[in-house]
Amino acid sequence: MTSPTAPAHAARAAERVDRSEVHVRVLVADDADWVLATDEAAATALAPQQGWNLEELREDLDEGRWASDDRWGWGIIIAGEPSGFALVTDLASGSARIMIRIAPHARGRGAGREVLRLLADHHFGADAKLLRLTGRAHEHNIPMQRVFNAAGFKMEARYRDSFPQNDGGFASEWGYALTRTDWTNGAHRKGTPGPDLHGLSFVVDETVEGPSIEGLRVDFEQDGRRVTGRYQARILADGELAGLLINDLLHYRFIHVEEHSGDIEHSSGSGRARLQRREDGRVELVDQWSAESGTHGRRVLIQAVDDTVPGAMPA
Repeated sequence: MTSPTAPAHAARAAERVDRSEVHVRVLVADDADWVLATDEAAATALAPQQGWNLEELREDLDEGRWASDDRWGWGIIIAGEPSGFALVTDLASGSARIMIRIAPHARGRGAGREVLRLLADHHFGADAKLLRLTGRAHEHNIPMQRVFNAAGFKMEARYRDSFPQNDGGFASEWGYALTRTDWTNGAHRKGTPGPDLHGLSFVVDETVEGPSIEGLRVDFEQDGRRVTGRYQARILADGELAGLLINDLLHYRFIHVEEHSGDIEHSSGSGRARLQRREDGRVELVDQWSAESGTHGRRVLIQAVDDTVPGAMPA
């Protein structure tokens, strides 16, 4: 079940950026050209272009309109090279919003997380009236969601039908926030304790013991140590698990609805899933579960590599 893209996926994940190589600085008029070039190169269906005009942007930067009491424009410098930009708006409201764009060549190495940390340190440190830094990510932009998680931002909301699509429809966005209290407590520097399952999907690789569940797929969300997973399979209409991730062991409870020839039954129980990493870099879960009905089993689930979602934006 090894995906041909998995080794490349693992190699990119293994590359990290040294914190000392990531800097932010105030944008100036001379930056307008590369900011527009980066905006175009980084644009995806999940993170569209800003739609700036070059001369208007240059004038705005020259006049200081992106260095005011209400909004700031930042250049992202990685290893000495301009590699992206960040916009912070609505500062005067006390609840500012951050948007970041990182050039494709610099993604997937932890730079986005470090940029959010640097911006939090600057803006909370500079403005005692600032209470919250917020951001949004398209519901399918898992890499950006994981960046927010890694920088201590908590998911607070799901904004349904808030993101215009190219086909005229609407998608949902997830809302994240870092509060002044979070920042004071250093939450933005702590990261996720232990492994990060947020946004990852797993499918059955092997059933060692117990009934086989054809087509089982589990999609995880994570907030600190708290983990939830939604799952479905051919005979499972809907299911959910919730638990705590302690080191590399997920302790959870589950409940799901089964459909058999039109009859609907529900089942609940508990389990433990141990996380370990395969040679190709993907995570696998060795899952042992027991249902309250007396059935039990053991199976191995492997991280699914999904290239079908267009425009995911690793940062």
